[in-house]
Amino acid sequence: MNSMKMFSVKSGIVILLLALFGTYGQAAEIYTPRGVVELFTSQGCSSCPPADEFVTSIHRDKDVLALAWHVDYWDYLGWKDTFARPDHADRQRRYSRSFGENQIYTPQAVINGRSHTVGYKGQEIKALLTSYSNQEKGLMVPIKTALDNDVLDIEISYGDNTGKATLWMVYFSNQLNVNVKRGENHGKKLTYSNIVRDIELVGMMEPEGLKMMLPISEISHKGYDSCALILQRTTKLGTPGPIVGAVVIRDLKN
Repeated sequence: MNSMKMFSVKSGIVILLLALFGTYGQAAEIYTPRGVVELFTSQGCSSCPPADEFVTSIHRDKDVLALAWHVDYWDYLGWKDTFARPDHADRQRRYSRSFGENQIYTPQAVINGRSHTVGYKGQEIKALLTSYSNQEKGLMVPIKTALDNDVLDIEISYGDNTGKATLWMVYFSNQLNVNVKRGENHGKKLTYSNIVRDIELVGMMEPEGLKMMLPISEISHKGYDSCALILQRTTKLGTPGPIVGAVVIRDLKN
């Protein structure tokens, strides 16, 4: 993705950033989910509101990280999605190649980067999350985090499930309302949760593991509500593969 930027922070840079942005006043909430659900959705899709409601219903559940990726390919129907980005649809297309599919659709839910289903099938999605956890296809790789004043220490040990894995930082808005004035959902006021706004490449796994320090104040300065660290493997095709680890950093604006 063109918007993905390499995020490399060394200790000296951390000190400089702390001086520039100031000390973060209140600690963000950090927790580890057991699974990740990525919903590809659109404000212009009449089938999407039930899936969006499902994301809203589970976004407070710390057991699951649900992320809403708004796509732009339904904009031609008369309403331009206010959260959509071309690279979101590109991520969905690359998932499609990972799954051996020839088409994309909304609402589509991708579970742990391993499979997909219709986004409003909440019970099926929950069943898949449970099944993957029982089969050790969940988030098996611990992402160790420790918050020391403003600095977030991150450590990931190398292992069998970390080969060809990349650590991403995904930024999202917690919840926003949209009055849709045209298109298939015209006249509706829709609520969206965990809306993806940006994504950065943080680092790549090496045989010696991955260690880094990130200043919470610098992350918060970007202006987004929350973010998540996602460790995701890459397939032989170079497309997104299984998500093997995740940590949520919520309420950066507190």
